[in-house]
Amino acid sequence: MKKLIVIFICLISFKSISQELVKTLPLKFAKNTDVFQVVEEDKKQTLLFFSDKKNVRTIRLNETFDITDSITTSRPEKQYDDIVGYSASNNSYFTYWMGSNNKEILAQNFNFETHSTVNKLLTIDFEKEKTIKKITVNNIFYIINIVKNTSILNLYVFKEGTIVKKSIDLTEKTFLDSENKKATLWKVLNTSTGFEPALFIQNISNDSPPSLTFSANKRKVYTTENSLIFTIDTNPNFTQTITVDLSNFSFLTKAHSTPLLVGTEYDVNNSNSFIINDRIIQTKIISSKMIICIKDFFGTEIKRLEMEVDADIPFKNSEIIQENGSVKNTRILDKSNQLIRKIYNLNPSLSGYFDNNTIYLTIGGVSLVQNNNAAMYGAMFGMAGVLIAAAISSNYSMQNLNSYKNRKVVYINCMFDKNFDHISGVAKKFAFDKLREFEEGSTELSIKTVFKSNNALFFGGANNKTNEYKIYKFQD
Repeated sequence: MKKLIVIFICLISFKSISQELVKTLPLKFAKNTDVFQVVEEDKKQTLLFFSDKKNVRTIRLNETFDITDSITTSRPEKQYDDIVGYSASNNSYFTYWMGSNNKEILAQNFNFETHSTVNKLLTIDFEKEKTIKKITVNNIFYIINIVKNTSILNLYVFKEGTIVKKSIDLTEKTFLDSENKKATLWKVLNTSTGFEPALFIQNISNDSPPSLTFSANKRKVYTTENSLIFTIDTNPNFTQTITVDLSNFSFLTKAHSTPLLVGTEYDVNNSNSFIINDRIIQTKIISSKMIICIKDFFGTEIKRLEMEVDADIPFKNSEIIQENGSVKNTRILDKSNQLIRKIYNLNPSLSGYFDNNTIYLTIGGVSLVQNNNAAMYGAMFGMAGVLIAAAISSNYSMQNLNSYKNRKVVYINCMFDKNFDHISGVAKKFAFDKLREFEEGSTELSIKTVFKSNNALFFGGANNKTNEYKIYKFQD
C-alpha cells in the first residue's frame, strides 16, 4: 500500500512539474482559425498570426507573453488560400499568400511602426519548374524550384515584399539514382521512396528535437547559420549532399559512401543519415546487423558503432521502446534482436539533439501511417486545403509533435560526448517528450502552436469555451 501511495505521489508531482502555465490571454476566435508565429530572440518578443475566413490578426507579445500590440486586417481574396511563408525586417512583417495557379503571390505587410497593413501583388512563372521546398531562413523566405528534367535549381528570394531569382546550375555535377546509375537531380528528386512522395524534401529544424518520422525521410534539408544542406539517401551506397551558401549562392556537392555491409542473398541494404554538430551520421542495416558511422564533411570517419542480432547493445541508454500509434500506447521489448529486425522491417531513422555538451541520439524505425489515415497524410505533406504550409516554422513544430500518431515506432536512446564516445547513465526525458504527452491529453485546446524561445519549448492552445488562449512552458 505504501509503495502504491509513493508511486501515486510521484505521478502527481511529475504531472505538476512537466508543464507550467505561463500566460492566459483573453482572446476569442472564429471557427477554422489557424496560427503561426515569429520568434525574435534578439528583441525578446513573439508574434502570433491568427487567420480565419475573414480576418488576419497579428498579436505582438513581450518576453513574459503580455500583449504589447496588435494589428487586424482583412484576409486576402479567396483565390489566395495558403500562407506559404513569411519574412521580417525591423518592425515590418510580410506573410506570403499563394493561390492554386502558382502564378501570383500576395505579400501582406504588417507594419508596427506605422500600425498599418498593405497588400502587394507579386507575379511569378513556374511553368517549367516544380517546387521542392518553401522555407524561411534568418527572416528571409525562399521558394526553391527545380527545372524539369534538369539539374538546375531556381531560388526565389522574398525580402521586404520583393522577389529576387537566383539560379544554381548543377548540370556538371554527378548524381546517382537508387539503381546506382547517373541521373539528373530532377530524376533523383522526382521519385517516390515509398515513405515520401516525389519532389518532397523534409526540412529539419532546431526548434525541437526532430522526430524519427521526419528523419526517416530519404531527402532532407538542414539550415546552418546562413546555409542550406540538402541530403539525399535514396541510393543505399551514398549520402549525396548539396550545400548552398545563401549569402552568395555558391554551392558544394559531395557523395559520402555508406558503410559496407554484406548480408545474405535475401537481404536488402537500407540506409539513412542525419546531420548534427557538423557531423554526418550514417546508418546501414540488413536483417542481422546495423552499422552507424560518424564522419566529418571531408569524409573522414570519426567513430563506428555496430549492433548485431542476439548481442547486447553497449551504447544504449534506454530500454527498447515500441510506440503503437500513441505516446500512451507503448511497450518495452526485452531482446536486442527485436530492435534490429523491427527496424529492418520498418523505415530506418536517426535523430540527434545537442544539449549541455551531450549528443542525444535516437536510433529506430518508423512505419507508414496505419489505417490509411488520409487526414494525417495531408497534414504531413501539405495537401490542398491546409492553411499554413510546411514552410512555416510553427507548422513544422506541430507536425513534428504529431508525427508519431498512427504509426508504429521502435527506438532506443543513446548519449555521447562531442567526440561520440559513449556516456553511461539513463537518458533524460526532454521537454519535447513531456510536451508530446501533454498534447495528447489536451483535447479541450485548439489552434495549437509550438515554438522555442530562451532555450525552452512553449505550447499554445485556445479554449473556445472560456475564450482564452493558454501558453505553457516545457523545459528539459
